[in-house]
Amino acid sequence: MSGSRKKFAFLFGKVAFVVVAALGAILACLSYPNWSAERKARKFCDEIDVGSDISLAIEKAKDKKSFYGDDQGYTFYFPGMVFDKAVCQVSVDANRKVTSKMSEMEYD
Repeated sequence: MSGSRKKFAFLFGKVAFVVVAALGAILACLSYPNWSAERKARKFCDEIDVGSDISLAIEKAKDKKSFYGDDQGYTFYFPGMVFDKAVCQVSVDANRKVTSKMSEMEYD
């Protein structure tokens, strides 16, 4: 292999590496917000004990400014990428005691 071919192959390898690294970085930046939101929702749900009063979770959500809806349950929102969000859904009984909980990622 001549010297110019080696230089070209080496330069091509460097350019290919930079392109692959840049695409990987872009993909990581795009997926991180959803991964983080899902992790936060799961952690929030895991900290709520079944049988406990929902008011503790509501106070915690107010501190973090994640809004919720109420009726027969509460939904706590954790924003992800653009319109995607992770949620922690908690069902309560008439005494406002937690009966079930679930976290999931919602893609819009």
